[in-house]
Amino acid sequence: MKPIIVSLLAIAAGLAAPAQAQDKKQAIEGYKDMCMQAASMPKPYGEYDLKGNPKLDAYCGCFGAQFAESVMKVDPKAKPPTADEATKRDLTMRNTCRQKLGLPLAK
Repeated sequence: MKPIIVSLLAIAAGLAAPAQAQDKKQAIEGYKDMCMQAASMPKPYGEYDLKGNPKLDAYCGCFGAQFAESVMKVDPKAKPPTADEATKRDLTMRNTCRQKLGLPLAK
């Protein structure tokens, strides 16, 4: 799971400043698209367990909104989270969305 999270974090870090200037809706759609792509990753990475699930679109919309919100709140002067901290934060966001939609929790 860490490789996808680290990749998403690298992308998010690179997009943090532009994301704050972007329209929030565009940011959400961008992160939703990344989530949808993550469903095509091989086991055990990404959202492989949701591939083909009819709730995938709603889940990725939820996660995209939460992820965009967290990126937009990043203080560019603050120390970035460690990989473990970021992994825990992202897992919490993923499981919050999964729980809302009655999907199995990610591990």
